[in-house]
Amino acid sequence: MPTQIPNIKEKIGAAVAYLTLGIWGLIWLLISGKNYFDQKDFIRFHCYQSIFVGLLYMFIPQGFAILFSLAVQIIGLISKAAFITDSMHVIHGIIQSVFHYGLLALVIYCVIVSLFGKYTNIPYISQIANRMLR
Repeated sequence: MPTQIPNIKEKIGAAVAYLTLGIWGLIWLLISGKNYFDQKDFIRFHCYQSIFVGLLYMFIPQGFAILFSLAVQIIGLISKAAFITDSMHVIHGIIQSVFHYGLLALVIYCVIVSLFGKYTNIPYISQIANRMLR
């Protein structure tokens, strides 16, 4: 990671990017007044990473919902399988809750770390964000 020291505007911009699940990060990258390469790597890194975290937050739960819905419909074709489908709905609800609270904790962690002016290290996502900085 580069050793540039971010100012308070960039720290707050990075935190807001996470709090809006990447929407502010996308706006910052698209219509920033500075040239793309004149922006510090700190803000660009956190903007990219917030966009990926936002995509995870939106699409992974939908994928689980589609998967469980398909499994419930297939198992529902079997007669007397109401107990199994009811338990699958409960399992799906638990998985969705754990996933949402986990991603909420990740977003809060990223906000706090970005306010301290540091880089977060989320497996795979941070590596992709680093590659996009080049």
